[in-house]
Amino acid sequence: MNKREVVKAPLADQTLAAVYYLSQSVMDAEVRHLLYNSWQFACHISEVAQPGDYYTFSMHGQDYFIVRTLERALKAFYNVCPHRGHRLVEGQGNKSRITCPYHAWTFGLDGALRGARGMARSSIDFENFGLLPVAIDTLAGFVFINASNTAAPLDEFAAELEAQMLKACPDLLSYVPNRGGSEFGHTYVCNANWKVMLDNYLECYHCQMAHPEFNEMMSIPDSQFTLFENFTYQNAPTKKKAENLAFPLDLEHDVLVGEFWWVFPNITLGRFPGTQNFYVSRFDPVEPGITSRYTVSLQPAVPTDEGAADRDRLRSVWTTEVVSQEDKALCENVQRGMGQRGFQHGWYVTDLENHGVSEHAMRHFHDLYRTWAAKHL
Repeated sequence: MNKREVVKAPLADQTLAAVYYLSQSVMDAEVRHLLYNSWQFACHISEVAQPGDYYTFSMHGQDYFIVRTLERALKAFYNVCPHRGHRLVEGQGNKSRITCPYHAWTFGLDGALRGARGMARSSIDFENFGLLPVAIDTLAGFVFINASNTAAPLDEFAAELEAQMLKACPDLLSYVPNRGGSEFGHTYVCNANWKVMLDNYLECYHCQMAHPEFNEMMSIPDSQFTLFENFTYQNAPTKKKAENLAFPLDLEHDVLVGEFWWVFPNITLGRFPGTQNFYVSRFDPVEPGITSRYTVSLQPAVPTDEGAADRDRLRSVWTTEVVSQEDKALCENVQRGMGQRGFQHGWYVTDLENHGVSEHAMRHFHDLYRTWAAKHL
C-alpha cells in the first residue's frame, strides 16, 4: 500500500447530518472559509497561452482574472480597481497593460500601478496601490487559484495526483479544449446541495439500480476506489464491448477503463469511457439547495481515427440526455429528503471487498469535511 493511501475500516456509522445540506449559515461558512481557502479550478492553460492573454471569471460572488505576463509568468488578481472598485477587464483577450475604464488607472501585467491621472509618482507610493494578487497553480494543464493565498501548493496538497493523471492519460498536456462538445464550458444547475452531488459522485452503489444503460456498459463490481490524504481515485472498467446500450466503443482507440478523481473539497477530474477525453468540474454552491457544476472537457488535438467525431457526438448526447438527467433526478430527490422530518442522517454501507457497493470514498469526503467543520461551524 502506498504510504499516502488511506484505508477506512468497515463501520456502520452515521453520515453527515441533514442540517449540513440545508442550512444557509452552513453554506455561508463553506463559501467564506472552506472554498475561499482551497484550490479552485479556473480554466485550461490554453486560455492564457501567450504573453498578454487574460481570462476573466466569477466564482462564489467574487470576480477574478488570470493573465500571462510579458515574461510568460502566470498571475491572478481580483478583477477590481483599487481606486474606486470598478471592474478592470471583461471576457478574455490580450493586453500589454490593464487600464481601468473608469478613471484610467493603469497597471502592468504584474499588477503594479504604472500610472494614475492627477497623481505624480513622487507624491504617493505606487507600490501600495497595486492589484490584489491571488495564488495560482497548475495541475497537468489545468489552472487553479486560491483566493486566500494560504493553501499549500497543489503538488503538496494532492501529492501524486498529477502523476496519476499523466499515467492515465500520457498525452494530456497536448490535449485541447473540446469546444465542439456540449460538455465544454458547460454549467449544469442542479436543485441539490453541492455535497449531495459529490456524495453521489463518490459511490457507485447506486449505479446498478439507477443507471441501467451505464451499468450494461460498465463492470461495476470490478470498480476500485483508492483513498489518499486529500483526494480519491476510482478505476472503473467497462465490459470492453463494442456495442452498448449507452454508446458504442472502439476497442482499439477509445478509453475502456474510466478513471476518476475527486479533490477536497469540490473538484472532480476524470477520463470517461469512450473517445479519448479528460474533464475537470467545479461544484459551486449557489443556495443550500442549488449547485452549479462547471465543467471543461479536453480532447486530443488530432482525432484518433475517422470515426472519433461521430462516437464523441453519440457519447455527448447520451451523457447530457441520459446519465446526467438520471443523476440530477437522484440528487434532487435526496435534497428533498434532507428536509423531511423523518430523516436526520443516513448510514454508510462499507465493504472494502466490494467497491461497487461500498461508500467508503464518500465517507472519506465526510471525514475531511467534519475536520473542517469542527473548526469553523
